[in-house]
Amino acid sequence: MKAVPFVLVAIMACTASVRSQEVVRTISQDGSTLLATEGVPAQPESPTSVEPAITDTQNEEALALSVQQDKAAARTFIPGSLEVQQFTPPVPVVRTPHPPIRAEATVTVRSKNSRTLTIQRGEASTQPDLPPPPPPPPWVEPTAPTPEEIARRIWEHRHNFNLGATVYDHKVSVVNWTDQETLVRYEAVCGFDIGLLAGLGGFVHKGENYSFFLMHGDFDTTIARRFASQWQLNIPEVVPGAIIITGGDPADTIATAPMSVIKDIIAAEKSRLLAYQAARGTYFAASAAWHAAHPPIPRNETFILRPHRGSRYLPATQPTKP
Repeated sequence: MKAVPFVLVAIMACTASVRSQEVVRTISQDGSTLLATEGVPAQPESPTSVEPAITDTQNEEALALSVQQDKAAARTFIPGSLEVQQFTPPVPVVRTPHPPIRAEATVTVRSKNSRTLTIQRGEASTQPDLPPPPPPPPWVEPTAPTPEEIARRIWEHRHNFNLGATVYDHKVSVVNWTDQETLVRYEAVCGFDIGLLAGLGGFVHKGENYSFFLMHGDFDTTIARRFASQWQLNIPEVVPGAIIITGGDPADTIATAPMSVIKDIIAAEKSRLLAYQAARGTYFAASAAWHAAHPPIPRNETFILRPHRGSRYLPATQPTKP
């Protein structure tokens, strides 16, 4: 029998060793992958960067969240609370008596309520001289606004409402405003009470913030009709909820857009606005009753002026440098 060459024996031994170390991939009970070799306990496979798959439930939750965000961005509402605090009487003013000073001149006049108003020129002030005013800032040549600045200015004008109105019987509102871009004056007759927004500083319309200022007067036609023979009252007629542009350019939908925005915010928050205006009415009634029961007491008033150095009332007419 021939002897097996040494080289062949070595190759066969190496192959057997490699086969004995062959990796076996198994799956554990919890679903994780284990790596094992013959005679070695299985070890968990090192984590990889493969991200977990997104389930249908996660997709539905993400879609619902996106829909909620879109609805919030399109909302029309008044942020914050519309609570009105109860009226609290003001704290009485404490008058601090001033020490007497030497008066060099006195002028006294009698007011309409039989009280006196006295102005006295007292002794010179001992306070230090006022510092000179700072120099004016250097002149800067104005530059043309950039497109971004122009767009920002237009956006601010379109989101800032300054309105005046007369409201008849809380049903019809005659509203006046000026378009800030064209400086054209507009007037609209509206079939709703714009006075419901009195006292508000702003609101949100379709996700955008608006600032709001209103000066209005409530007109009770039942009182005016008592004097119909002496004063002819002309109240504009309009369908409830309608808007009629009676002044300006009705075709300019951008300039007349404030009325549509006002209508939307009143429709969206009418219940809150009614409660808010009722609370404001209660507050103003309580304030008026308290002030009527506690009218201000007329007093003799005295104003004391103390000339400073450099005054023409003093011997040294030239002020000293600080």
